[in-house]
Amino acid sequence: MEGTATLKTEPTRRVTVGRWSAELLPRQPYEARYTADRALLGFAFDSQKGVHAYAGDRIRPFRATPNGLAYVPEGCDVYSRSPAGGEYLAVKGFDLDEAVDVPFSDRMDPAAIAAAHAMRGLLLAVPVAEPVRCEALMNVLIERLSCQMQSRQSSRGGARWMTAQRLQRVDEIIEARLDRMLTVQDLADELGLSAGFFSRTFRQATGRSPHAYILDRRIARARALIAAGAEDLSAVALASGFSSHAHLTTVLRQKLGVSPSALRANLFRGGL
Repeated sequence: MEGTATLKTEPTRRVTVGRWSAELLPRQPYEARYTADRALLGFAFDSQKGVHAYAGDRIRPFRATPNGLAYVPEGCDVYSRSPAGGEYLAVKGFDLDEAVDVPFSDRMDPAAIAAAHAMRGLLLAVPVAEPVRCEALMNVLIERLSCQMQSRQSSRGGARWMTAQRLQRVDEIIEARLDRMLTVQDLADELGLSAGFFSRTFRQATGRSPHAYILDRRIARARALIAAGAEDLSAVALASGFSSHAHLTTVLRQKLGVSPSALRANLFRGGL
């Protein structure tokens, strides 16, 4: 929901990753009139009621259900007013392989619900969590939006598209940039694809999401550096793309059940 809101009670929380952006709008009365400059994905955490109009249609009453997924296409004229409003997540800047021109709302999707609630937690954190974690959740929301738009989708086509040569190119890009921030949008841009299409074809071909795969490669590099005798674990963390020694420790404990120091001890004892 864009436009001018009144009687603000708390600031809007925002995060931007590449061309994507997400805003968590607080529950408050609002009146907004705008033309969408980009496609908009919305998620209503609360039930709310008011009046709205889309694409020049007459103003009608609405009642939004909680946990509903919504979509406003680019270029659509929107008017919306609610005396109480409701907490709302808005995501913009994404690409859709087969966008539709008709807005919709109140779509129930369990995976989108889980992703939106997790995104809210990240946006409410102080400071906001690292952008790559936010992007992973934004990507889930876009994938679920695409599934709502087209219920039938061939998985074989995507798997055939992600050939061995293309997977090798992806590996090369990841390895070259593993010590820096690396997003799915970066990989998609390298291949000239939308982030949504790239994510689906990559998962179909490898059985892993791009984010999970990048994390696997970061862990693999850290293990290799530790096995090679690296003493400074903070340096190992940075060289592997983790933000700090503590971040590396948390991930290794979550994924391997062992700390970096214990991993090093186990490696030199022959335990791993």
